[in-house]
Amino acid sequence: MTLSRRQLLTGSAGLLVAGVLAQILPGQRVFATPPMMAAISPSAVFQHISAQLTGIEYPDALLSQRLYSWLYQHVPDVESQLTALRHWLSEKGSAQGDDMLRLLAAQPEVLQTLYHDLVSGWYLGVVGPLPHPQCIAFENIMSYQQVKTFLSPPSYAPGQPNFWTTLPTRREHV
Repeated sequence: MTLSRRQLLTGSAGLLVAGVLAQILPGQRVFATPPMMAAISPSAVFQHISAQLTGIEYPDALLSQRLYSWLYQHVPDVESQLTALRHWLSEKGSAQGDDMLRLLAAQPEVLQTLYHDLVSGWYLGVVGPLPHPQCIAFENIMSYQQVKTFLSPPSYAPGQPNFWTTLPTRREHV
């Protein structure tokens, strides 16, 4: 096997770069996915409220974990807030739509924000205030679950994936 100077130089430079990167970016940290907050599991109160808001007894487990983890990090005393929201929802459980929002407007801001974060998290996959809301889910949000039997892929797009990349056919008027 013969090796030219160019091949030797290119190979040596590649090994040098790989060695430097291996020292700076250890493989276990570069390719590892961040662990879910395993110690923080959704509470029974959270599960009850989620089932009530979504109409599904056991909503998506991954989205449930992500939403609860976000709430746990961003809502002070989240469990007592969830308990207060559960109590309020049980009193006003028959109200829906605009009536529910009118009744909610009379509640403390913390309760209003928690309600909106839960609904937004389940149905949009987005939580948190503007200007920097966080996306916690996309494919498994409730909005897609509601239309999955009618639209394929489950979304509100009117065509197949990437349908917008091709020009529509032009029809001549007769």
